Amino acid sequence: MTTEMPFPAARLADWLSAHIAGAPPVEIRDICEPAQGFSSRTILFTAAWTENGLLRERPLVARLQRDVAVPMLADVFHQYRVMQAIAAYSKVKVPAVDFMEDDPAVLGTPFFLMDRVEGRVPPDFPSYHEKGWIAEELDAGERERHWWNAVHEMHKLHAIDWSAFPFLADGATSPPGAVFYLERFVARWYHWAADGRAFPLIDEALRFLIANPPPSAQSGLVWNDARLGNTMFRHDGEVAALFDFEVASLGPPEVDLAHWMYLDDVFSLNFGIARIPGIPKEEAAIAGFERIYGWPMPYFSYYQAVAALKILILSVRDYSNNKTMDSPDALPHFLVGRVKLYLERYAAYLSG
Repeated sequence: MTTEMPFPAARLADWLSAHIAGAPPVEIRDICEPAQGFSSRTILFTAAWTENGLLRERPLVARLQRDVAVPMLADVFHQYRVMQAIAAYSKVKVPAVDFMEDDPAVLGTPFFLMDRVEGRVPPDFPSYHEKGWIAEELDAGERERHWWNAVHEMHKLHAIDWSAFPFLADGATSPPGAVFYLERFVARWYHWAADGRAFPLIDEALRFLIANPPPSAQSGLVWNDARLGNTMFRHDGEVAALFDFEVASLGPPEVDLAHWMYLDDVFSLNFGIARIPGIPKEEAAIAGFERIYGWPMPYFSYYQAVAALKILILSVRDYSNNKTMDSPDALPHFLVGRVKLYLERYAAYLSG
């Protein structure tokens, strides 16, 4: 297991000083590195300096580039560009990203800084279905309200036109649909994960989904990690921020909606934990998506199959950069079973 280098706070303080008006001396305080996070290294800290005789303190988050095996996680500035575009073209709640440096001489690796947002995040491990503030402090109605508030914020994210993200378009000249998403994102991740090995179920599922896409009502940003655990909430239940756009791509919004819903099962049933009351069940969730997004989704099982296939592919090869999550052992048949279930449902839908 590799050991992270100590965080060079003094060098960052000097660098920040040079990027603040008047170049005041900067002190870096309250440094903390969360245990979670697979791609870039995350450091929480507070920058403090004196401005016009008054103390200023700015809570910040540093995202530091890592050497990673997964090509889709290799560029720390992928997330930086995505978040900048989100802020430029929408009112979606994402942290401000004001500082970046591509010269590794400063901290030993490229990095960017974003504002630290105050709020609370549902835990992944232990699952929010079992422990933590979602399970222990909220009743079923409050949980449902939090869930739908996050979906409404995600709807704003998906309302941004795909053309706002030309660096994700990969040469596309028309709105990227489900096939674009599968070929340019899922298939590329699978090629890396398989590493020359054969996985017939995944191969067959990819071929079927690429050959039988439903019509796309809209195209835009695909968050690709849409889940409660990447949503920060205020104490009144409103969304404080969406975050973690390391692998954002383009495609239909249903990709994220299906992933959002499927991850509720992954963090409960997949680990042998009962789903917590208040998290909408499948039929109610899909009906709510249709109301919020404004079009019918009779083909939603297609995107459920995409979400289940993507999570199955993530299980094929380790990509965690030696980060340990202390997660419970997943039931080995769950991920495969869900792929088959949703493929069967979509095949039945096609047969009419």
